[in-house]
Amino acid sequence: MKTFRRAGAIMALAIIVGCARAPERPAPPAADPGGQRVAQADVELKVESVAREADTLAVTYAVHNRTQKAVLLLDGLWDVGFSGHLTLAPERAYVDLSGGKVVLSRMLLPVPEDLAVEAPEIPAVSRVEPGATANRRAVVPLPLRTALPYPTGPEETRELSTVREVSLRVGYLPDADAVTLSQGKDAQGTPIQTPHYGPAVTAQRVLDSGPLPVTDAK
Repeated sequence: MKTFRRAGAIMALAIIVGCARAPERPAPPAADPGGQRVAQADVELKVESVAREADTLAVTYAVHNRTQKAVLLLDGLWDVGFSGHLTLAPERAYVDLSGGKVVLSRMLLPVPEDLAVEAPEIPAVSRVEPGATANRRAVVPLPLRTALPYPTGPEETRELSTVREVSLRVGYLPDADAVTLSQGKDAQGTPIQTPHYGPAVTAQRVLDSGPLPVTDAK
């Protein structure tokens, strides 16, 4: 039996950007990591640092587009305020602590097959032109806590002092001009663009840093 996740804030996002309810999840393509297609070698993820900054863990990285087409990073995650309004959070990342690993991700996470939602959580996109580099940071609060759009298990908490390695995953769409985007604004009036769920799940590629050492993990 499917469980049903009611998410008023996510419904608000669907209204803001004009997205409809998620269609049936397509079969996973030839893949990894996280069931997603592995990224092309000519879109490069370079992590510059993984370090503690006060009460946060910050990952500084860059994505370089070596292709002949613009790509769209799926890195515009959301913060939900006390009122339930959605605001773009430029440095937010999902946190997965399952399986003894620490995985930070900025990407479109597919809705689990056994979960029904009123509307999927779809990141806003940012465009990277051919030959250009996008410099980014992912910042998460400490201690580390599970932070996923569709949690399927209990929330976990981990002190940074127990963490030796962290992985970063970044999703992107390889042909920006072939993607249909919905236009909208977040709760603060920031212009946003979001893809439609089904085509984005199918087209998404995932850049995976692999395990990275953590400095100043005290």
